[in-house]
Amino acid sequence: MQAILAKNLLAPMDQNLVYAKTPIGDEAVRQSTRVVQRNLRMLLVQVDGKLTVAELGTKLGNPKMVERSLQELEEGGYIAPTLEAVSVWQESRLRVDRLKTAAASGASILGSTLMVSDSRDPSSSFSTFGKPLLPARDYRQTPETPLPEPLASTPRLSRLVLLLAGLSGFVLLTVAVLLLFPYVRFKPDIEAELARIWRAPVSVGDVRLGLLPQPSLLLSDVRIGKGGESAIDKIRVLQPYSLLGSERYNLPRVEISGGKILTEHLIGFSDSGEARAKSASKAILKSVTFDHVSVAAGELIFGELAGKASIDDGGRIEKVSLQTVDRSLRIEARPGTEGMLLDVEGVGWRPTETSALTLDSLQAKALLTKDKLLVQSFDTHALGGVLRGSALVDWSGGLVIAADANLERLDARKVSVHFAPALELEGELMGVLRLQGSGTNWQALWANVDATFEASVLRGVLLGVDLGEAARRGPGAPVRAGTTKFDRLNVKLKIDPRQVVGRDLFINAGLFTATGNFVATRDRQVDGNLMASMQTSASLRTIPLKVSGTLPNLQAVSLR
Repeated sequence: MQAILAKNLLAPMDQNLVYAKTPIGDEAVRQSTRVVQRNLRMLLVQVDGKLTVAELGTKLGNPKMVERSLQELEEGGYIAPTLEAVSVWQESRLRVDRLKTAAASGASILGSTLMVSDSRDPSSSFSTFGKPLLPARDYRQTPETPLPEPLASTPRLSRLVLLLAGLSGFVLLTVAVLLLFPYVRFKPDIEAELARIWRAPVSVGDVRLGLLPQPSLLLSDVRIGKGGESAIDKIRVLQPYSLLGSERYNLPRVEISGGKILTEHLIGFSDSGEARAKSASKAILKSVTFDHVSVAAGELIFGELAGKASIDDGGRIEKVSLQTVDRSLRIEARPGTEGMLLDVEGVGWRPTETSALTLDSLQAKALLTKDKLLVQSFDTHALGGVLRGSALVDWSGGLVIAADANLERLDARKVSVHFAPALELEGELMGVLRLQGSGTNWQALWANVDATFEASVLRGVLLGVDLGEAARRGPGAPVRAGTTKFDRLNVKLKIDPRQVVGRDLFINAGLFTATGNFVATRDRQVDGNLMASMQTSASLRTIPLKVSGTLPNLQAVSLR
């Protein structure tokens, strides 16, 4: 055998011979580790079943090296002449079938030395599948010594399928555990912790797990107070796994959405009194976000608020930032010794949803307690001018309001449209307003308001009566409708639930002036007495006038 191999190595190679890769050679090209010698691997890649030996030698530039390498690759079972390559691939398929049959019968193929004889020479011990991973270098190996068989291995595709199947099973199992876990077992602890936080009885309707948009523990229909006065639609606890396996729960973020919270419960939430300090907290809150939440201060409701509350390590609120959905009102609150200190800013804000009055801008500082709102100062641009002052709203027993305000350069027409629609007055309004009122709701409060208003109107017009014409016509000649233009109008108004009383009325219209008093009832009836003075070129005439009628149409008549 050794002589035959040596002869093959020394004999010249047919230059017209064409080689093709065997199954082992095809696999070796895909796995670079199977042929580590650079020249052999380079030549194995070039063997394509089309190029002759001469063409390969010319292409690589070293015919002798090509011939030696081709012989080594052929001896290693990586290539075969094209006429024999087909039979080699067929034998490969047959061998695979036999391996499958042996595996089904329980026979182990590990370490197998199954050999398939070379079809070209029945006496040859050369095997296409029995060659080592590297080309054979020891030609003294005898036929009786079986060449090692590569170990059988699981295909990569099968391993990937098993890995994906295992991963999918783990995910499904995890989701099933999360969904089926009895989270309701946390309900008593959650209610107790919420009661400690809000400092009021709390009941939770349902506790369940939500997966979207991210895993969270959902608390729905949360009621605060003995009668459930505050109602929250949903409380979402992010990172619910923090509730497992710990005596203290670290809750980085809690979301409160929908519902109405009374100020007394909001104050209880921010309070850090002795009762809270002595109670042991099971939850460590870091931040609370609010979305579409209303705050009820008696009959006054600030609706559709959104924002965030930051909480210190002691469980006390550091700061609350809230704003309306349209961002027309922004509130920043900080805990104080007596309540929540508020900084309020507004742009284009309406005090109520049904109100036609819009505040162009608002800045205020206030103190909020559980049943009072003390506005220490406010500065607002509205009704074409500026209002500055302070106010108190108390809802501890019904609804009570008290306010002082200085008015500067307000549009008298806009003021009358909102507060006295039957009075048609134009000009620049200013003065000092003090009011107080009480009632069961806002409508009742405004109906029962008592106020004093020291008002001045500059460069204005009173529509509905012409006082100058009535003074010129003489006694007994009534004047209906018309207008009275003036440079300045001063009056002291006393407003109560029944009527408006005007005292110390003074009208200056150049050569015409008038002083007097009047009374206007709630049903718009006016009764007034004026003393008019008209300056002529010769003398000063004084004429008493009687003004009466129903706003906005009045009549004036001279009494002499």
